[in-house]
Amino acid sequence: MLKNLQSNFLLRRLHSLSGIVPIGGFLVFHLLANATAIDHPENYNTLINFLRQLPFVEYIEWLVLYIPIGFHALYGVLIYTTAKPNHMQYSGLENYRYILQRITGFVALAYIAYHIWQFKIVENLDYNYIARAMAGDQSIPGLPLVPFINPFSVYWFYIIGLTSITYHFANGLFGFCITWGITVGKKSQQLVTQIGLVLFILLTYVGVETINHLADAGKAMIAAEAKVEAAE
Repeated sequence: MLKNLQSNFLLRRLHSLSGIVPIGGFLVFHLLANATAIDHPENYNTLINFLRQLPFVEYIEWLVLYIPIGFHALYGVLIYTTAKPNHMQYSGLENYRYILQRITGFVALAYIAYHIWQFKIVENLDYNYIARAMAGDQSIPGLPLVPFINPFSVYWFYIIGLTSITYHFANGLFGFCITWGITVGKKSQQLVTQIGLVLFILLTYVGVETINHLADAGKAMIAAEAKVEAAE
């Protein structure tokens, strides 16, 4: 039965489509919106408050995020666990892309789950809180304070998680175009591969720059407070 589900024509296409719309679309919006923190922290805080106070925000979250992500993740795991391994039929770059797509899928799922959980439970989630978290001053709520894992892992967890999700999305464009019959010939497939690579580089750059800015800002906050305490 599971074997039949993983090869189902409709489910395969819905799985592919959900990775682009709405998940991919929201990812692009999210990264660009977060980038406002680089030059305008007050706009960043305004954006967070706006998203939290949207009318019917819980219904929007379920329709745009939870249901599509849940379906994409569960069906992706089903494909991974029931499909016959065929990565060895690929050579070179394609083989690595096949393997990385699956690895980054699991990492991205953990990253998204934590990210949503953080957004929901942290009441004072603003520029200052996130900056401190990126600087290592804030621990991950609910996890033990293990050296080099928590709180040190917050920054690197974001870097690894971000890179995984941008790769999974950008590389997934290739599979989406093939699944939907958009790219049939080799030249068109090569073009989509190049577009995906450029998209991966751009999105990762925007995300990493934002994280690094927040980390630097957090370190500056901590250093400034240390000076005040030392002067008292």
